Amino acid sequence: MELDEALQDAYQYGCQFTDQGVVADYIPELAKEDPHRVGAAAIGPDDRLFTMGDAEYKFSAQSIAKIMIYLGVLENYDLSYVRKFIGVTPSSKPFNSILELELSHHKVPVNPFINAGAIVATSLLMEKYRSNTFEMIRKRAREIIGNDHLDYSHSLYLSESNSAFANRALTYMLLNDGIIQSDVNVEDLLSAYFRACSLMVNSIDLARLGAVLAHEGKGPDGKQLIRKEHAATIRTVMATCGTYDYAGDFALLVGIPAKSGVGGGFVASTKNGYGFGVYCPGLDSHGNSYVGVRILQKLSQNLNLSIY
Repeated sequence: MELDEALQDAYQYGCQFTDQGVVADYIPELAKEDPHRVGAAAIGPDDRLFTMGDAEYKFSAQSIAKIMIYLGVLENYDLSYVRKFIGVTPSSKPFNSILELELSHHKVPVNPFINAGAIVATSLLMEKYRSNTFEMIRKRAREIIGNDHLDYSHSLYLSESNSAFANRALTYMLLNDGIIQSDVNVEDLLSAYFRACSLMVNSIDLARLGAVLAHEGKGPDGKQLIRKEHAATIRTVMATCGTYDYAGDFALLVGIPAKSGVGGGFVASTKNGYGFGVYCPGLDSHGNSYVGVRILQKLSQNLNLSIY
């Protein structure tokens, strides 16, 4: 099946399930999203872009921004050093679980895509960039996605910051256990993290990010935007940890590296050159877009993409 046909079929299939997910309501701004809005974009090995539905509608990246945060860490530290502070083990508990952190080896977050792991990753970036940490994350996101206008929503940032009690609890636990340096300013750290999560993207932006990862870090013009080994590392962690405690089910249903966000977005990337961006804000019980999973499932089936 051709990519445009596969995307249309997957989009139509996914739209049947818009009444199944629940919009995130613990961040007040996210609760305003329309659960019936669906957008999808796909870029093939030849770099041609195809879209369906509300592919240009902007929404907050949320946990998809953790890809950019982790990439920044990989670009500034050796992986062996990073793994002293952040593991690469799939999570068996929700993305904001305090119990997961309590039970993890040496109190180190199990992977960079749960909240505790992304907060530690942000703290490592702050050691290098200080007050410019968010600006560095935004700059790299703009370069890789190819969108100079990509920016964060101030209203969403404030909404997230004002309701982030669990994230503050995780941060103080990490400080208490010495995973984060004791001289860090918690509010400055979380400000950089929340701004990153509030970056506004659309399905096309996510498909472009997925395509760069799929092309071993190269942009559509052949320029090396991400080191090949870093692209491979990120795809691997996406495959094992990108959908939180749903990763096993996602591997069976879809079988391609992907990262979700509670804003309703999904980015997916394959080794053979496909990049996908999907949006629908209704979430399953694990924090993944319910429709997004179904669209990616059908795309994987139509194009025979499962890595398993």
